[in-house]
Amino acid sequence: MDLRLSLGAAEAAGRLPYLEELGLGLEVYLDPAHLEEDDLFGELARALRRPPSAHLPFWNLDLLSPDPEVRALSLRRLLLGLDRAAELGADRAVFHSGIPHGRTPEEAKERGERLSEALAPVVRRAEVLGVRLLLENTHEPGPEALRPVLAAYPGRVGFCFDAAHARVFSQVPEPEAWLALAPEHLHLNDSDGVCDRHWNLGQGVLGHPRWLPPYLDRTLVLELREDPLPSLALLLELAEGVPDLSLTQGG
Repeated sequence: MDLRLSLGAAEAAGRLPYLEELGLGLEVYLDPAHLEEDDLFGELARALRRPPSAHLPFWNLDLLSPDPEVRALSLRRLLLGLDRAAELGADRAVFHSGIPHGRTPEEAKERGERLSEALAPVVRRAEVLGVRLLLENTHEPGPEALRPVLAAYPGRVGFCFDAAHARVFSQVPEPEAWLALAPEHLHLNDSDGVCDRHWNLGQGVLGHPRWLPPYLDRTLVLELREDPLPSLALLLELAEGVPDLSLTQGG
């Protein structure tokens, strides 16, 4: 079972011994505040003993912004994020669509079609660098908004599912319709169903034991704001019921 913990780039190097103690891999968030700090990424690259995954920058980024300066900044940030991911030896990188909250399903689907074109240089850079791209659901009203991007890049862009985002931000709160997009990477935390709390699994309303077991062989990333041990205990308990699934954490 490939379990990873999400940490910011500035704190990741210092917490690697803790991750190794727990047998966890790393997903490093490429915080824009630190994205251009060469020394930071050099230190982290030297300290890593296994490939991490990366979460590309997303705050205030929108490849389809009506403001051309925002579009240009968004592209530069995503491309630099991919460069940093490659420097760290990352095997995959997660990104957001940039869709604002509250769009109609029709607006979101049309936006997904335009995003497919805008993403071309990002997909190309990822392939050159050997980093797998994964589109994460965030503020889309439903999974249909993501289908145009996934269909435009079959085998080149995969899907990252976040159940908390689906429950809190979308019009399709239950996971089944999102899971039909065949996620190969999952962001895991729990929520009260109202806010994106980043609680431990089992603390909120997302009901992971009901739907998660068939996906325990995918890459699982804990996105938590607290000690991950309760979530690890729940995942290992679920894994005991899945035949032929190794309990070895971190892959």
